[in-house]
Amino acid sequence: MGRTVPTFTMVLQAEVDSWSKFRRGLRKEDQEALDELFRAAHMQLAGSAYAARAIPFESVAMSMLLAQQRMIKELQQEIRKIMCQVPGDRC
Repeated sequence: MGRTVPTFTMVLQAEVDSWSKFRRGLRKEDQEALDELFRAAHMQLAGSAYAARAIPFESVAMSMLLAQQRMIKELQQEIRKIMCQVPGDRC
């Protein structure tokens, strides 16, 4: 007997596919940015599957936001490191 519920990997691929026309309408650099966002969502498959939201795109969007927040935090830490190397600046 086969699966009755699709895996979140399948759900995510269906979501990616549903945005294909939107993606085609974007400039090349924006297509790449959208692809990065969907790759970020792919990195959180376990959490998305565990959450089992009624609207799967909620998990996809939250995964994308999580990746963005992580990147912001890393950049802030890098800026602090650089600023601490400037003479006269307080860290």
